[in-house]
Amino acid sequence: MAPRAAISPLNSDTALQDEVCQERVIHAEHVVEVRRHVLPAQGALQIATLFSMLSDPTRLQVLHALLCAPTGELCVCDLAAGLGRDDTTISHQLRVLRQQKVVAMRKVGRVVYYRLIDEHIRQLLLMGQDHIQEGHVSQRQLDSEVL
Repeated sequence: MAPRAAISPLNSDTALQDEVCQERVIHAEHVVEVRRHVLPAQGALQIATLFSMLSDPTRLQVLHALLCAPTGELCVCDLAAGLGRDDTTISHQLRVLRQQKVVAMRKVGRVVYYRLIDEHIRQLLLMGQDHIQEGHVSQRQLDSEVL
């Protein structure tokens, strides 16, 4: 028996028609606005790098723990124990976050403490939480709002 082709929104004519303009109409005033506000390639790359750094679930758990820390900072051992991970994993993730200038560290003897250094990251985390805690809005509701 021959294998069947997978059905997905990308190869479904009906789904594609629902997502693409049915008529080719250029709205000159909209094109001008798009061009006036185009995100430069370097800026797009920097934002993409930020979001890719935030796309790792372990890093997000580390950031959330730091966001909620009563003193505003946590040591590697407390983060590892609290998240149920080993010190090496947490240290690696903190190194990535430090290289991206998202967290800062301070050393007291042999103990290293980390804290969030960017208010924008705090806001992104809080907005992300707000977004997922909202009721799930159906795609049809979103589509009808566009019209």
